[in-house]
Amino acid sequence: MKVKTRLLYLFAAFIICSSLGLPPTTHVITLQVDTGNISNSNVDEVSNFGQSPSISNHDFLTEVSLGDIVMWNGVSSSAPDQDKVIITSINHEGGARIFGRNTLKDSKQNPGVVVGIVSEGKEGDEEKYKVSFKVLNRGNQRNGTFHIDPKLQVKK
Repeated sequence: MKVKTRLLYLFAAFIICSSLGLPPTTHVITLQVDTGNISNSNVDEVSNFGQSPSISNHDFLTEVSLGDIVMWNGVSSSAPDQDKVIITSINHEGGARIFGRNTLKDSKQNPGVVVGIVSEGKEGDEEKYKVSFKVLNRGNQRNGTFHIDPKLQVKK
């Protein structure tokens, strides 16, 4: 999404929330990845969102409201100064659609970070989505693209 379009969406969200008397909330969802040990067979074991070990990535839920801004980024939990986690896209997988489109992508201006504004849905609606990300070990890409599938829910 172009910067102008993104700013227009942010401005529209601000106006909607202001008219309701509610400031939009920014939710920063940080994917933590053991970049030294990740492979296609152990993504869920070496990646998480900082949640309790009793909550799987599949069951990780973020509650949002209409107009809220959601930002996904990634960090290396094993070599934060040397390795990078690059979130490339957020894809609608099932349930209600709460963003204006099915796929949100990072941009050239902000690579590795994906931003969306909650623009659809009603109280209790839940969206299953897929986070697609790449891992760079000291600048070299590791094993293609990885995926994780958490959820978003419009607050009740």
